[in-house]
Amino acid sequence: MKRRNFIQTSAAGFALLSSNHLGALGNVPATNFSGSNPIDPIVPFRFYANRKEEMLAQMLEMRQRYGLRRFLLTAPMDEVRLTGFPTPQVYREIGELILEVKTKLAPHDIEVGWWCAPSLRSGKGPFQYITDIDGNVSEISACPLDSQFRDIFSENVATVVKISRPFMIQFEDDYELSWQPPMVKFGCFCPLHLAEFAKREKQNYSREELTEIFSQVNPRSIRLRRAWAEMSRDSLAGLARMIRGKVDRIEPGTRISLCQSGSADFDGDFTEAVTRAFAGKTRPAVRLYGSSYSSDDAASLPSTIFHALYSRQHLPSDFEFLHESDTYPHTRFFMSASKIKSLMTAVLAYRFDNSLFYATQYLDNPQEENGYLKMFSEEFGRFLSLKEAVKDTQVTGCEILYRPFGHIANPYKGKRPDTPSNAWVNITGRFGIPHTSVNGKVKLISGNIPETMSDEEITTLLGGSVFLDGGAAWCLFKRGFGELIGVEVSPGKGADFCYEGLRDSQNFSNIKGNLMYNLIFAPAGSEGGSFYILKPSDKAEIITDFLDAGEKPVIPGMVRFENRLGGRLAITAFDLNGNRSSTVFNYKKKELVRQTIEWLGNQQLPVFVKDLPNVFCIFNRSDSGQHAIVTLISLCSDPFSTFSLDVASEWLTSRIELLNGKGKWEQLKVETRDRTKKINAALNLMTPVILKFTNQV
Repeated sequence: MKRRNFIQTSAAGFALLSSNHLGALGNVPATNFSGSNPIDPIVPFRFYANRKEEMLAQMLEMRQRYGLRRFLLTAPMDEVRLTGFPTPQVYREIGELILEVKTKLAPHDIEVGWWCAPSLRSGKGPFQYITDIDGNVSEISACPLDSQFRDIFSENVATVVKISRPFMIQFEDDYELSWQPPMVKFGCFCPLHLAEFAKREKQNYSREELTEIFSQVNPRSIRLRRAWAEMSRDSLAGLARMIRGKVDRIEPGTRISLCQSGSADFDGDFTEAVTRAFAGKTRPAVRLYGSSYSSDDAASLPSTIFHALYSRQHLPSDFEFLHESDTYPHTRFFMSASKIKSLMTAVLAYRFDNSLFYATQYLDNPQEENGYLKMFSEEFGRFLSLKEAVKDTQVTGCEILYRPFGHIANPYKGKRPDTPSNAWVNITGRFGIPHTSVNGKVKLISGNIPETMSDEEITTLLGGSVFLDGGAAWCLFKRGFGELIGVEVSPGKGADFCYEGLRDSQNFSNIKGNLMYNLIFAPAGSEGGSFYILKPSDKAEIITDFLDAGEKPVIPGMVRFENRLGGRLAITAFDLNGNRSSTVFNYKKKELVRQTIEWLGNQQLPVFVKDLPNVFCIFNRSDSGQHAIVTLISLCSDPFSTFSLDVASEWLTSRIELLNGKGKWEQLKVETRDRTKKINAALNLMTPVILKFTNQV
């Protein structure tokens, strides 16, 4: 067998790689995998049983060269689509393989678990299969309410545990209802779920009746949609509890982790309930989604991981949070090591515990692609230092509002209604403005998110500091809140303007000139978008106008207003959802949004990246208030040798340090002028820069 010279799979070779000989792990000291705050990723690994020696050698090499020591063997994999629902013997063989690998590698400080992939999507068998709202029946995804499936599948899981005692079981993210391709996108409406719904509602509903009700948005549909989603959650949690119960009778210490799926919110915001059910008496663990498959796009990075931030900030603090550090299809033809580095850096700043790190391909030579492995080894020191630095901090900034049950405000129109996203994350994430999903003084809201809120919630909201896009303003106006937002709103139809212009740029710093593109009237490339007509009250201030070809005002483009509750409101006429045009992304708008946010909050942003385009900024403020961590990720392919930050007055006299490539903090010489600090450090594409601000005593 041809392998690298320093790896042998003979008995002698295994002896040479005992745990006493693992001192040289590149930049990854073995001692940093223990203690109170380790960096210790879990690596999914396809182990080919017909190539045992080579697979074992690969795992040992990853341990020795790159420090990775926790593996999940993936099985039975998607072959079930071809072979049908696996027999019990398949799971016995999975257990025996895990036991063999675990036993041989245990002396080398390697832990071996099981990635149960697939779970519900386990192939054709004698079960009730998930049925979507249109009556389409999945050919491979069983309903979690089917008693025969529940018993057989949970017994299969227990068989693997009984044989191998894996350190962890990770369920594939097919553990959901409303995304079972190619047939099912909104389910399950099978007879079992309909019967359960009738029991809960004390009324029978046919699938056709529910389809009609769910195609509308009214108080009845909203109530029933929420009840249906909650029932969906409970059906998944019920199966998880059954699996946990059978595992507990064998090995109650075995941890079972959920892979949060993209349908987790749609299927009843099930992440917490299912994670708890799987955990039993062990520490709950969940892998939160937040990667982009087959993509090396940089600009989408902030929105890619926003849901991960939201989940991290809203789930219970006793959970262990793993990020979906997925490089699918696991080569740099599709995702650079720089991008996965940027994602992993960002989620560490978000205070994640570790990563589910897809470091290799699921092929016979997993390390054919070793770029991700090298990246991890090189970045390990910085990862560890960043994780330690943000331990007692909170991610702060503008609050991007998000509602997991927001989908109930969208009617069914032949495809699954999306949960409303908040387009502001694309704006702040590219404008160098830090954001959070909780406890921000200034709230940013787009689209129909207000439809998910009660009148009482809206009134409280409008008594604070709020930035609305045109879609959100239109929702609020229709709900009767026009007086509190200071404008009448109606949808825009035709665009007879070609610029957006500042009424007076002298009122804003760092802005020269008045004009911004507005090419809705003549779309090309990514230009275009939609807008709303704002008719401000006499007390509202017009900040920008839409201008005709002669630069004459047509209608307002942005207004701000102080209402009778003491609230401060700003409204842009643009619908931000899906708008990635120069009407939104330009230098004047970047400064205008920043300064509007500071007006809304009546306070300075803690930090703001000046001038440069497309820089993602994360701000962690320490609980003591004495230091802060600033994580900057350039989403622009142009290199910058220096950059400038505007900082709040409380950080003006701070000592500023840079986290270097070895994971050590080194003090920077910084030039200060007014609020601006010029940082003499390079800022390059998807090469994170991490700064520490420490107040001088």
